[in-house]
Amino acid sequence: MNHINNLSTFRELSQSTLKNKIYFSGIGVHNGRAVSMCIEPADINTGIVFIRTDIEHNNIINATIDNAFNASLCTKIKNKHDISVSTIEHLMAALSALNIDNAIIKINNSEIPALDGSSHEYVKKIIKAGIDIQYASKSYLKVLKKIKVKDGNRYISISPSTKLTIDITIDYPNTIIGNSKFYYSHSKDNFITQLAEARTYAFFEDIEKMRTAGLAMGGNLNNALVIDKFKVLNPNGLRFEKEFVKHKTLDCVGDFYLLGMPLIGDVDCFAPGHKLNQMFIREILKDKENYTIEKAISSECPDEIYNVLSKDKSLENLNNVA
Repeated sequence: MNHINNLSTFRELSQSTLKNKIYFSGIGVHNGRAVSMCIEPADINTGIVFIRTDIEHNNIINATIDNAFNASLCTKIKNKHDISVSTIEHLMAALSALNIDNAIIKINNSEIPALDGSSHEYVKKIIKAGIDIQYASKSYLKVLKKIKVKDGNRYISISPSTKLTIDITIDYPNTIIGNSKFYYSHSKDNFITQLAEARTYAFFEDIEKMRTAGLAMGGNLNNALVIDKFKVLNPNGLRFEKEFVKHKTLDCVGDFYLLGMPLIGDVDCFAPGHKLNQMFIREILKDKENYTIEKAISSECPDEIYNVLSKDKSLENLNNVA
């Protein structure tokens, strides 16, 4: 890349972090315990890092696929000392959509706050805090050939492309959801308008079983959609058409960001879930012939680009774009 004409592209070329700290509090949807969380700016090449402030030692957990485990109903990560954080997928989706490469997330419990069961609050607060474009190239993982993983009749496949798209189908016998399809092209604007407010969901008949297993202890109608046979129990119903399949797409965006960088490829999937999403990421990484890692800014010209960045005051306006 020898020349950049459009400053709006710098978000996609350079690494980014937050301009200011942001704070969240609430309860974990699964453990039901109160939790406080702070997301802080971080240096280049830090990645997304969680720190358990309720634990004194060995409390750092990198949000990468190597640390992902036990993907039952949510995405969990743990370090080699078995210190874990769970239900990170909605936050990870927001960070991916807003091009946040580097952030330190301090949390005083083992599960992040459920908020409203979507990515909406994360997106809103990150935009309000401002986004700081950093003087280091962003990296992308670009698949080079078709890759597919299956789990029974469920599958995820990916083919080479120039951007991330997700063509998704879910299928439930329940007539409220039924067979639902959605096509998504990943970008900040598309995420905000199409996915960010889509909430997690559960079937009323499964809740007792989930709670017996120690899950959904903090779940309620304020942080999840609940479906009972032929109706949605939430008083205000759905926020928009296809909210269920759009939330599954949101989960894919969040889980794919465990790669540690944006994914480039055309994804086709049927009935994805956190376990299958992680299998998919691991399958991509299993063979180096499957992918290439590309720098958005070539090593031949970073000074030219960063000089423009540092001199152009209009770049400040990019931090106010929602």
